[in-house]
Amino acid sequence: MSELNPFLNYGIPLWENLRDFWQKTVQQKMDATVSRNDSFWAMDKDYKLIAFNDSFYQKLKKENIDDVYCGMDLKGIYNDIAFFRVCIEGCKEVFDHSNPISLFEISEEGMGQIHEFSFHPAMNIHGEKGCYIWERDITRDVHNILNLEDMEYRYREVQEVSNVGHWIWDIDKDEINWSDQLYSIWEKDRRNFTANYDSVVGMIHPSDRVRFLDHLEDCLQGRAIHDITHRIVLDSGEEKYIHTKGNLFRDASGNPIRLSGTAQDVTKEVMTHHKILEQNLELQNFVRIVAHNLRAPIANLLMLSRIYEWGQNKTNDDIVKNIEATSLALDHTIRDLNNSLSFKRTLKERVEEIHFKEILKDVRALLYREIKTTNASIDANFTAVSRIYSIKSYVSNILYNLLVNALKYSKDNVSPKIVISTEEKEDRIILKVSDNGIGMELTPERKSRIFDMYGRLSANTKGKGMGLFLVKTQIEAIHGTIDVLSEKGVGSTFIVGFPK
Repeated sequence: MSELNPFLNYGIPLWENLRDFWQKTVQQKMDATVSRNDSFWAMDKDYKLIAFNDSFYQKLKKENIDDVYCGMDLKGIYNDIAFFRVCIEGCKEVFDHSNPISLFEISEEGMGQIHEFSFHPAMNIHGEKGCYIWERDITRDVHNILNLEDMEYRYREVQEVSNVGHWIWDIDKDEINWSDQLYSIWEKDRRNFTANYDSVVGMIHPSDRVRFLDHLEDCLQGRAIHDITHRIVLDSGEEKYIHTKGNLFRDASGNPIRLSGTAQDVTKEVMTHHKILEQNLELQNFVRIVAHNLRAPIANLLMLSRIYEWGQNKTNDDIVKNIEATSLALDHTIRDLNNSLSFKRTLKERVEEIHFKEILKDVRALLYREIKTTNASIDANFTAVSRIYSIKSYVSNILYNLLVNALKYSKDNVSPKIVISTEEKEDRIILKVSDNGIGMELTPERKSRIFDMYGRLSANTKGKGMGLFLVKTQIEAIHGTIDVLSEKGVGSTFIVGFPK
């Protein structure tokens, strides 16, 4: 066979009768098949092949049919070759009803490839019916659609989980397009709510509306980036906090034409933040009250130590000396704690160089009685890191509470052995406090609970559970971290990470 053209014609008389049809209707479709490698062929009402392209010829050749010619009978091919069996139904529909139809064939040999067969009626100048068929591999198209649908599903799922949606505001048309999640957040029905400038602004809380509009104007004028948290009022009267941020797009003349971005329901986060602020305020007031009530007794103890007649009795001298040291350390701690919970306002002003050895000395003085009563030993090694820059009162309180915890949860009839050490990480100074106490069985839930306020793991344990809560609060205030490793009956290790 000579070189195949995209459209084969062997000059049979029927082709002359169909010349106008092919030229006007089929030729452009035939040309389109060349770049796509689609198969294209035509037949008359007796299933005789009229014309075909090279792709059709190659498909038959793979089925060991080398003699492909115009006028050959296609019925045998449709019946014998599984790939072409859909043609029986397609051609019959065209001949019976003259309706175009598309059928699909999944090729198992082609690893699940999907092929579309399009059947179209044709008629020559004598009114005789024919049919032309266009077969194309749509596997990639179908997979792209399925992948797109899967991506859209996953995107919607992510929006639902994070409670965030996206929006686009066409400024000229005053049309705002919302994602499904935004309708859910604002509790609106897509069918009867039109999102535009007036309807959206109308739902913003009256107390936040002026601030929002001023911010929006700054964005449109290029003075700010759209990033704001505000309240909205739902139809039910419920209030929500919304964090919205976006980018502004301008035309060639610099005029704003579109603003698009995301909006997230942050009500839970804002309310949690408010609750923390309230707790911090209560804690500050508590510390101030305690400090005020303790200052007078401490001052009296220090005064008594000053008027005490030293040298009369060695035992009494030692006792009073210990009372004086403890009172001084307690006085320093109370003064530091009086301002220690004013976190962000005083953070930079109060940062200073702190020596771990000196902090431990003060804490040991405060815990002198407990250490002596339990016959505890404290082994400290600050060779790796001897000092840090932080807030002294915070570091003192952290170490104090960790030692109190180690002494409190020691084993019966076993002297507590406490090991304190430091080490340096890439972005952290690590302080470890280990003990040989009763230890704990820790699950992730129990681990988080021991740092909660009043977060004791058992009603049988001593204390109110405030110490570790204060430790965690102060560590987080200086952007540090705390973790705990523990084994029941063996002991616990608290690991504190201070930012460098």
